[in-house]
Amino acid sequence: MADIKGFTTIEVARLCRVSDATVKRWEEAGLLKSERTSGGHRRFRAEEVARFQREQGLGLKQSHGDESVTKTINRAREKKNHSDSAFLQSLIDGGEEAAANVFITAHLEGKPLTEIIDRLVCPAMRKIGELWHRNEISVAQEHLATRTVISALYKLRSALPVPEMKNGLAVCCAMEGDFHELPTLLTQIAIENEGLEVINFGASTPLYSLADEVVRHSPNFVCISAAVINDLERLSRDYKDFREKTARLEIPILLGGRVFEDEHTRRRFKCEFYARSFTDVAEFARKLTEKQSG
Repeated sequence: MADIKGFTTIEVARLCRVSDATVKRWEEAGLLKSERTSGGHRRFRAEEVARFQREQGLGLKQSHGDESVTKTINRAREKKNHSDSAFLQSLIDGGEEAAANVFITAHLEGKPLTEIIDRLVCPAMRKIGELWHRNEISVAQEHLATRTVISALYKLRSALPVPEMKNGLAVCCAMEGDFHELPTLLTQIAIENEGLEVINFGASTPLYSLADEVVRHSPNFVCISAAVINDLERLSRDYKDFREKTARLEIPILLGGRVFEDEHTRRRFKCEFYARSFTDVAEFARKLTEKQSG
């Protein structure tokens, strides 16, 4: 029990801007759950603190002269040694709880969901990929790291406020031949957090099949990601056919992923918007739905 990860009573009090005694009363009343170390000290998990703050309407607004929430959490991070290397190692080792704590702690700092994705998830997974390419980790460890991130993201989502639904629909998938499932999941999460429903067809989706589904569901927009394209000529022809088949619906297409950073590739895959980040994806969804509802 000595290695329980979580905030101390003092750290929770600083986050919620109350006294230590108030936190203890919350815990004793069963409003805020805690665990005990082998020495009998209270520890509050990050996801539990996030849940409590959300349900009780406790904001993170700071006043001039107050000790910042960021400083409070940074002190907790230093104490727990949440360095970049420790975070990466937790992913490689399958440490779902440790990864979830990093994400939820960032949420408690006040960071938007897409910032957590762009500045924590994406850099970490790029580093994991580099380690795999250099044969410093195995393919099994790379897969485990991906599954760990996915599990941690689901825990983060449970700590987030439920967005106001906007009666919109988006369709997303990865290009045929791209078997990376994480980018489509991150796209789904980013769009759902804007209040839209998402149909996620996942990795390696043939464009002719996607066209049929777009015609069937008539979404507000379509997101297609690609980290790799193995057959540029064939896929560019398939993409042209896809655009022609769905043209009458006038549905905007958003493309994202590493391959679309290349200008030559962009010329082969015309679209309404190229996303460089998941923040871009969320902003596109928000602006488009505002425009369509207006």
